[in-house]
Amino acid sequence: MTASRWLHCFRPVARPRRTLLCFPYAGAGAALFRDWHLAAGPEDEILAVRLPGRENRIAEPALTEVAAAVPFVLDALEQRLGEDGRPLILFGHSLGAALAYATARALIGQGRPPRLLAVSGRRAPHLPLRRPPTSGMDEGEFRRQLHALGGTPPEVLDCAELMELMLPLLRADFTMSDRFSEPEPAPLPIPLVAFAGVEDSEVMVSEVAGWERLAGAGFALHRLAGNHFFVNEHRRAIVETLLGPIP
Repeated sequence: MTASRWLHCFRPVARPRRTLLCFPYAGAGAALFRDWHLAAGPEDEILAVRLPGRENRIAEPALTEVAAAVPFVLDALEQRLGEDGRPLILFGHSLGAALAYATARALIGQGRPPRLLAVSGRRAPHLPLRRPPTSGMDEGEFRRQLHALGGTPPEVLDCAELMELMLPLLRADFTMSDRFSEPEPAPLPIPLVAFAGVEDSEVMVSEVAGWERLAGAGFALHRLAGNHFFVNEHRRAIVETLLGPIP
């Protein structure tokens, strides 16, 4: 089993029967998925993607394009999974959904399609961004946007030292997220599952439902209570949905 700075596993599994690869939302790291294995079976491996600019990669410059991350994720997956053929499930929330989708598209292009793509709290790639891009916001506007989303604790927003550390990373991640779009995406030849927060003011349920256009082999939409960060409240339900019985 090859270690990688791009992938982290909080509970090693000797002989995994399948792998769930998780991509975090803007500003988050692999630690977002630290406890997800508690809802998984003993033979289910959960890997978390760790992007540059956070956790033990804090000294590395953060990326601003989804396409810049995908080749490194593919290389890390190749090193870890090799040719064992186990089912691979991709999950991402918000920015992570764009990264998961781009990774799925690249794997399909290589002839190694994942078993399932799961997207959460993210508009379909052909739909436009409803709010102004954060790249045009000054610091005050950007902080107000963070406060409105609700994912950054008030004590962090109010701490000048923490925000000085976090703002470059958050700016880069939001830029990466805002820039990602595909006006005319072709359907994927794999099943697609989407999760939407019914009180999410950033992404409407109808925008998440738009992923059905890309689902060439089956689609399911799950509406969950909560705001844009509903993923933190419903991680057990999400894991159990994704790691149900293998067909």
